[in-house]
Amino acid sequence: MNRYLNTMKRNDTQEFPWQFLAVVFCAILFPASATMAEDKPPTYEDHVLPVFREKCCSCHNADRKAGGLDLTSYQQMMAGGNSGDVVAGGDADGSYLWQVVSHESEPTMPPDADRIPDAMLKVIKEWIAGGIIERDGAKPVAQEASSSLALDSGSIVKPSGPPVMPPRLSLEPHFHGLRPTTIRAIDASPHGDLVAVGSSQQVLLFQPRTRECIGVLPFPEGECTNLRFSRSAKLLLSGGGVAAKSGRVVIWDVASAQRVMELGDEFDEVLTADLSADQRLVALGGSAKVVRLLQTSNGVVESEITKHTDWITSVAFSPDSVLLATGDRAGNLFLWESFGARHWGDLKGQKAGVTAIDWRADGVVLATASEDGTIHLWEADTAKKLKSWSAHGGGTTDVRWLNDGRLVSTGRDRKVKVWKADGSLEKELGTLPDIGTKVAITSGHPLVIAGDWSGQVTVYDGSKPAKLGVLDSNPMPLSQRIDRAQKMAIASKQIEEEALLEKEKAIKTEANLVARLAAANKSLGDSGAEQKKKKALAEAAAVGLKTAEAQLLVAKTKVKKASEIVSSLEKTVNDTNESSGKEVAGKILNAAKKTLQETQASVRRAEQRHQESREISTTAMSEQKAAEKKRADANSQVKQLNEQVENAAVQRKTLSEKHTSLVGKYKACEKSLEKWQEELTFAQNARRESE
Repeated sequence: MNRYLNTMKRNDTQEFPWQFLAVVFCAILFPASATMAEDKPPTYEDHVLPVFREKCCSCHNADRKAGGLDLTSYQQMMAGGNSGDVVAGGDADGSYLWQVVSHESEPTMPPDADRIPDAMLKVIKEWIAGGIIERDGAKPVAQEASSSLALDSGSIVKPSGPPVMPPRLSLEPHFHGLRPTTIRAIDASPHGDLVAVGSSQQVLLFQPRTRECIGVLPFPEGECTNLRFSRSAKLLLSGGGVAAKSGRVVIWDVASAQRVMELGDEFDEVLTADLSADQRLVALGGSAKVVRLLQTSNGVVESEITKHTDWITSVAFSPDSVLLATGDRAGNLFLWESFGARHWGDLKGQKAGVTAIDWRADGVVLATASEDGTIHLWEADTAKKLKSWSAHGGGTTDVRWLNDGRLVSTGRDRKVKVWKADGSLEKELGTLPDIGTKVAITSGHPLVIAGDWSGQVTVYDGSKPAKLGVLDSNPMPLSQRIDRAQKMAIASKQIEEEALLEKEKAIKTEANLVARLAAANKSLGDSGAEQKKKKALAEAAAVGLKTAEAQLLVAKTKVKKASEIVSSLEKTVNDTNESSGKEVAGKILNAAKKTLQETQASVRRAEQRHQESREISTTAMSEQKAAEKKRADANSQVKQLNEQVENAAVQRKTLSEKHTSLVGKYKACEKSLEKWQEELTFAQNARRESE
């Protein structure tokens, strides 16, 4: 409201109904809803804290502090979070806390959940409107008169409808260098997964989340030095040209990828350009030190700004299209009324060239980057500096706002940094291969796209230091892609076939070992049975030998007794004189001798049986030991073969997985080849149709 009124007051040629203004001011100061239903306004302790405890404090407490915000105490809440102050006494709509809990701004609270009940919202809104009172009897806290960094959600321009994406486009590049060119232009769509990267004679379109190039927009005007999506996300502006020769601005309709406008006729390349949010004006500038504002309706120069003393390096319209910020290589920075180019204010403080200008989404604050290494924050309405800090050693080359009030920047130190709203460093996302030149931020979950002097475009996760990949800013011609894909497919097929032979060899080796293991297991079983049999025979032979030994001992005992009897009888016969007695004794002796002979014969037989039993036992024991050794050898062979089979199985599995992977790679190569062949056909047909 103030910006529009100030613009009208500065316009001396236009009358304004001041009586109506008085009515408007009365309506603002004394709204009908200002009368409270209760005599006492809500307080933090009695009314708001219970709401916070039920809906918010699980994430925003002293231990967790999501977003750096603790809502469990009045003092911690007033300290704010990572995005600065969250409440402004008397101004609910301007309070960041209200914007996120009412789901008027992102990120919403609670995240990924329905809005809290209207009754609770009413308590919070009335509490803020009543002066964010801490407790019963405490005084209201008035909104500070100084400039606030809180977002003004009422001024935020949000694209509506489904994301705007281009149709299928040719991927045939209009330029391919020996190496990528320095990145001078990057921008991300405010509504969709789409990033534009400027190059020589072309603008490359990417889906940053997949890092896939989805189209090439020809820019025969020369080098693309500047890219801007419209705030509606429906248009894409590109500025550029040929150095010291020509410069133009081209605007494409994103949904159709058709040129809808060509503006400007400069004698040097356009270094910077922007499209107003209402799409009525284009501002451009370059080495001529003049900012031209052209009407999109007819391409006519509506006004010119000639106050700059050096090359124009950056121009940017405010989100409400009311103001235009312009900066030059000498460090001059001005604010202008967009229509009529009337001077609004000087933004003084930068000691070197202005490299970038970016407006916060609510249009209240703008950020600028400078070759002196600083980032400055300015209040637009008053043209006053809010804050400045040293951001990058050697120079800051670009700065962009995140939707939540944080900033992202890059510079000559090759760093990509995220800053809190108060200018303190939140984190470094990474280090680029060369001097950082440009950054852009995608919609939704923010990705940070950073370009550098070497021509590399790096994609970072905006929420943590994680490099996700790179965008190919120097794509090869499709014919070269096809040639490379063919070579890769051939090489991949050869490697896959070699891997197949290795796999088949491993399968045969494993099968052979499995067969040998089966035979060894059978041999082990047979040897076990043989060992058992030989053991039984040896045990039986041992029993037989023992029996033979016992029989031999008995026989020898009988021989001994018989010999003693014979000896005794022989003595008796010799001692007997009587013939009749001697004859009887002789007969008895003869019988005893016969018995002795028979007993001696049985000893000889027992000795023979004993010898035979010993031989049988010795043989059986030898055979038993041989059977045991055979079983031990078989068992060792089985164990060894088991290990070999296991190793062979692992080898076969490894080679099978390797082959499967290589088959996948080969199929991917074939698919890539088919894709580029199909893309070439599409590009050729598109070129014929355009001719």
